[in-house]
Amino acid sequence: MNDGSARLYTSSEMSRADGNAQELGIPGGVLMERAGAGMAREILARFGGERPNVLVLAGGGNNGGDGFVIARELHRAGHEVRVAATKRDLSGDPKVNLDAVLNLGVPVHDPESLKELLEGTDLIVDALLGTGFSGEVREREAALIRTLNDAGAATVSVDIPSGVDGSTGEVHGEAVRADLTLCAHAVKVGCAVSPGKDHAGEVVTVGIGLPEEAERDIEPALVLTDARSLRGSIPRLSGESHKYSAGAVLVLAGSRTVTGASVLSVEGAQRAGCGIVFLAVPESVAPALDLRLTEALIYGLPEDGEGHPAPEALEVVLEKAGRASAVVAGPGIGIGDAQRRLLEGLLRLVELPVLLDADALTNLAGTDAVARRSAPTVLTPHAGELGRLLGVGAGEVTAHRLRSATEAAERNGCTVLLKGGDTLVAQGGRPTSVNTSGTVALATAGTGDVLSGVIGALLSRGMDPYEAARAGAWAHGRAAGLWLDATGWPAESLIATDLLDWLPRAIGELL
Repeated sequence: MNDGSARLYTSSEMSRADGNAQELGIPGGVLMERAGAGMAREILARFGGERPNVLVLAGGGNNGGDGFVIARELHRAGHEVRVAATKRDLSGDPKVNLDAVLNLGVPVHDPESLKELLEGTDLIVDALLGTGFSGEVREREAALIRTLNDAGAATVSVDIPSGVDGSTGEVHGEAVRADLTLCAHAVKVGCAVSPGKDHAGEVVTVGIGLPEEAERDIEPALVLTDARSLRGSIPRLSGESHKYSAGAVLVLAGSRTVTGASVLSVEGAQRAGCGIVFLAVPESVAPALDLRLTEALIYGLPEDGEGHPAPEALEVVLEKAGRASAVVAGPGIGIGDAQRRLLEGLLRLVELPVLLDADALTNLAGTDAVARRSAPTVLTPHAGELGRLLGVGAGEVTAHRLRSATEAAERNGCTVLLKGGDTLVAQGGRPTSVNTSGTVALATAGTGDVLSGVIGALLSRGMDPYEAARAGAWAHGRAAGLWLDATGWPAESLIATDLLDWLPRAIGELL
């Protein structure tokens, strides 16, 4: 049996698995019973000792049916349970379970009295809308959701917070803000991708006994990136290894007034196991960085009057790229026509894997320099940078993260890592990956520069761009988590250099 804990399913994929199970002879009512009873056990394990008064808000579909099973089981466990049902004229399995609740004497009310029912309620079970919901919530349900969110009681959502699109994570109006979301069989996409992720609270899967045979013809469109899925993917050194075969990265980063980005990118690459790092920076800051980065080889570049790399720097960059196996370009180089021309030349003439971050992304917005490239390219934007690449605002990307990352990857023929608490890695022909190790502690200056160096190192060691981006994102987040665990300090106190001491341990967990 497979409890699906490592899976990430859209609504249609989950429906297909359910349908396959029923074709194998497992009735839908049995699956509903297992889901609702398993969720009730999880609720009792977490809240049962406090003997909370429970209100279940149930809709008219299978999600509501799960809610009726939960209500029945919590009633059997001795809790005071009330149900607010938006629909009484049901059929099939939801009707069977509503009838059972009524026969047991559990009070079932109309939703119009929801505000009064919530008085004295300690725990809310949200079974209003299911994973199949998409679009904007109708006003009747929107009013109910607003009332739930204003109640102040702990809230547990069934499968997906009502109002969140279960297949994309998009929210187009009101949505429940849950403390805990219990997902039947597998995590739903809407619980893992923002903004839905931000509504889901803690997410726990509940096994419903689906046999493996029910999933054999399903290839999920998205996957979760965790340590188990990455273990063994990072190349190891052999007895014949030397510094170049261990990976050689050329970092094009920094300017006269922004040197920190280059330092963090270089040190991120070094801690990720790169054998040798070359740093190309404006010549005015090269001596100081040579003193700081004693294990890297520093090269000065022709610069413009503001201390940014000039177009003539391309000749030096191409010469040094001849000794490298991957390139990281962009952090701190500045924004302008000179930098754009330098980057376009780099992409046109260098056949190595190239990672573009920060200023490189802004400089190349509106060009087809990445799309015209045949060699592997990885883009690592935040929402604002991706918006510029797509010609939309950052808010549009934030509201449609999954669609935006996928569109950018397909439009440019590359790998796109969209940063965030739910960091996404998209590449045409591959399932979009959702990282599991993210933390709000990474929302601070310089952490993206470290990430660029880490992924650049993995590219230089021969990893596939998609896998390098996935592994780099996970190790980056895991390093932050290890720092938080070790120090006990608040997330707001982390600075980018804190990651460097913990990256080796994070990467070691994948070896």
